[in-house]
Amino acid sequence: MKSLIIYLSLFNLIALAKTPTNSILSSYWFTTSNQAVLTKVADKFEITRRTKGGFEVLVPFPESGLFLNWVPDAHLIELDTSKSLQRNRDKSLRGYHNFQSVQDDLRKILDKHPKIASIEQYGASLEKRPLLALKLTSTESSLHKPSILMTASTHGDELITVEVLFGLIEQLLSGYLQDGRMTKLLDSYELYFIPVVNPDGYVREERYANGVDPNRDYPWPQDPNHKSNPCVEALMKFYETHKIKASIDFHAYGQMIMYPWAYTYSGLPSFEENVFNSITSHMASFNGYTHGQISKVIYIAKGSSADYFHWKHQSWSLGIEVGMEKVPPTESIPKIIGDNLDSTWTFVESIQ
Repeated sequence: MKSLIIYLSLFNLIALAKTPTNSILSSYWFTTSNQAVLTKVADKFEITRRTKGGFEVLVPFPESGLFLNWVPDAHLIELDTSKSLQRNRDKSLRGYHNFQSVQDDLRKILDKHPKIASIEQYGASLEKRPLLALKLTSTESSLHKPSILMTASTHGDELITVEVLFGLIEQLLSGYLQDGRMTKLLDSYELYFIPVVNPDGYVREERYANGVDPNRDYPWPQDPNHKSNPCVEALMKFYETHKIKASIDFHAYGQMIMYPWAYTYSGLPSFEENVFNSITSHMASFNGYTHGQISKVIYIAKGSSADYFHWKHQSWSLGIEVGMEKVPPTESIPKIIGDNLDSTWTFVESIQ
């Protein structure tokens, strides 16, 4: 039986090798007591979470041989992670946006709420899809409101993140002038929302942007001149242009609220560490998410958005992993949105 399983696995691998490999990511679970091996894996591949005493890691199919040479006892979870999306698609993705409906809904918001909403195209993806940001703020109060950014679908296969962002937008719009908290948020802040950071990946329901992991594609202190994918480069310019003071990049999955640093185990200066810890602890009190420094909650991740924005702009930048699936069942969407409403607004209100 064991030889049959090995034969079938090899057959699948050979068949897969004949297909285009840019979008093929395999997931593995592994454990090791060798710190040098763990560091080498984390430097090369994307460790997505700690689980069951080990780690889950995503490995581009062409590099699976290299990974298995380093960690020969790794357990294959899924040969092609896009298959899980295919299974969901076959069941119907009702309740989820696609890229066209994202654009349509942004325009509907602008048409319905012209006094508080505006849309900016801040660039184009490598495949020339528009990069769109929605700004929500009232004309009330001071001219110098803190600018806060929330982003989703950095990884194109994390479809639930787009729904969380639209859930936040909907609560703001429906609550403005009806709910004191929502009204105060729009009176006090300039809130920017980018529902799809990586449209090329999102339209294909693929994790990466043109074969590159967007959340390992930012410059970082040990690689300050890193050349980024157009969707990442445009976002970096947007952040600087609008003088963003704080940001959340929503990902899926794992139920984690995390802050820099990701690229090193070393902590932030004590004041910054205390502020981040206090804010994320308060946020986690609403949904029970794990909170802490990215490298300690998951593992080393070089080139992340949270690190870049804190490093370059001294902003209060977070990465949040929502829910426990990239594409949960449609009936789960409202709960996952609900789990992140008070948590997110608490973060926004902490920024002065």
